[in-house]
Amino acid sequence: MSLEAVHLWVGQHPHLAGLAVFAIVLAESLAVVGLLLPGTVLIFTFGTLVGGGSMDFVSTYAWALSGALLGDGISFWLGRSHRQRIRTTWPFSRFPAVLERGIGFFRRYGGHSVLFGRFFGAVRGIVPLVAGMAGMPSGRFVGYSAVAVALWVPVFLAPGILFGASLELASGTTARLVGLGLGLIALLWLAVWLTARVYAFLQPRARDLILLMFRFAGEHRLFGRITLPLLDSERRDYGGLALVGGLILAAVFAVGRLFAVPPLPVSFAAWRTPEADYGFTVLESLGSRDALLIEFGVLALWLSSHRSFVALAHWLIAAIFALSMGWMGDHAFAAPPFDTHVLRGCVASGFVAVLVAPAFRKIGGRVVYAVAAALVVALGFARIYLDRSEIPAVLFALAVGLAWLIPLGIACRRHCEAKAASLGAASLVTACLTLVLAAEAVRHGPAEFVHDPLVRRMTTAEWLADGWKRLPAYRLQPLGRPHQPLPLQWATTLDAARENLEKLGWRMAVPLSWMSALQWFNPRAKPEEWPVLARFNEDSEDALRMLHPENDGRWAVLRLWPSRYVLAESGVPLWVGRIDLLEAANRFGFLGYFREARASDRIDAAALLAPERVRGLVATPVVRDAGYGAVLIRER
Repeated sequence: MSLEAVHLWVGQHPHLAGLAVFAIVLAESLAVVGLLLPGTVLIFTFGTLVGGGSMDFVSTYAWALSGALLGDGISFWLGRSHRQRIRTTWPFSRFPAVLERGIGFFRRYGGHSVLFGRFFGAVRGIVPLVAGMAGMPSGRFVGYSAVAVALWVPVFLAPGILFGASLELASGTTARLVGLGLGLIALLWLAVWLTARVYAFLQPRARDLILLMFRFAGEHRLFGRITLPLLDSERRDYGGLALVGGLILAAVFAVGRLFAVPPLPVSFAAWRTPEADYGFTVLESLGSRDALLIEFGVLALWLSSHRSFVALAHWLIAAIFALSMGWMGDHAFAAPPFDTHVLRGCVASGFVAVLVAPAFRKIGGRVVYAVAAALVVALGFARIYLDRSEIPAVLFALAVGLAWLIPLGIACRRHCEAKAASLGAASLVTACLTLVLAAEAVRHGPAEFVHDPLVRRMTTAEWLADGWKRLPAYRLQPLGRPHQPLPLQWATTLDAARENLEKLGWRMAVPLSWMSALQWFNPRAKPEEWPVLARFNEDSEDALRMLHPENDGRWAVLRLWPSRYVLAESGVPLWVGRIDLLEAANRFGFLGYFREARASDRIDAAALLAPERVRGLVATPVVRDAGYGAVLIRER
């Protein structure tokens, strides 16, 4: 979903957005729940919406204040009502250090801990619980809590507000570029965070879960025939794994045949660069069939040399499953429902993580799993970026890979030799993947991805007849479906266009630079002195950007982009463009900048550049199939 869509939804559902703020801050303030919820990240997100103008600060502050006060109150009530049973109740019975941290904080600062603890995530939800256990007077607690929450909410909203304001300042181009880069970082962070959380939850309960599965398998024969070989270390599990793999293959085949998921309207064409194409192409090689075979061969030789034959058998089963799924995706479907590269990378990285994680006990097995998860997510992003795959196919591949890795991992940990988990195996696999990347990097180069744009030629008669239909009708934006019409087509040079527009009162917009950006913070600067940010169409920045004063203190901005066409008679390039309406905005009394007006306030380009207003030029109005008006401009 694009940034504009999020702002639009929030603007249409302000009460739902407020309830979301209330619920998230409430959960963030509760004991235990706040430790599991990435509340800080979510609060930052809402601050971004406030800074972008989609949410009102006062109402957001009120919702957050109410949620925080209620959360503190519930935690305090739980501590007071169940003070004798808190230590013996899950999760404190399993993780006593969490409660002890809060008790130590309360002993150190006394009642002030309610105020100070609000600003420390590790004890935010625990201190009110401990205050209730310690018998702190209710009135005193409410006073401390109210002051703490009143200060905490704006402090935690402030970074998001500033970031949101900067995104609005950089409407379009920079916002999407920065947002996309931050989105990739956030995606990797989410993969690492989620993996670490799941590991922390499952690792201490692994023995109990296995015993529960043993009992369930004993009560259900069919389930037991599949799972008991995987769970019982005294029995061979190869047949059980083969059966599970076959069931997953059959299920994926059936789902792929019965359901066709349409692709999501996501495109990275507007910000693709040769360097990024090169880097992601190299990264994509980690999911290739050749990379899997090389990784399999190297690790198989290592396991054989250390006589870890059971681990070798599991590695062989894992590789056969990944190759079989790849073969099925390439031959059983016209368009495979899953991404074969991501599936191969997921199976290979997941199995290696399961195999070597016990060797990293000093730093924690969760680190190994987190690295594997980040690698697979980066591989999936590379596939989407390069237009090799769609988001649903990548997600389906991850789901299939996890469905296979769970039983495979259980069987491997129950049956594989302990010596198979070694730092040497991890180092060997890392070196192998590095060599694969290096070989792919040498085979390609950034220059390979630099393509001169293909320039097409057409005569003036062809252009005026129906050739104008070949030019782009909509602006292609990053991460969104093309929806902004391009109603201008102009046969001219940039110098000639600028001279003609200046005669009509247009002026060149100030480009963004380190010096011009200071005008945003200059309360005495006039709007025409503010920089106007560039916009992209596909991979091209607007080549011409000019302003014209309109009524009510608003400004029209005209932008032209290359169309990749020239007139055959003169070689004059054809440009496509649009005119938008900008409003002068001011935030915080000192931050002045342009923002786009509502869609209903767009300027009609055909009316603004009508023939009677453009001397020396001929403007031919046309109507596209979509129904909106366009204008073709050329010299007389």
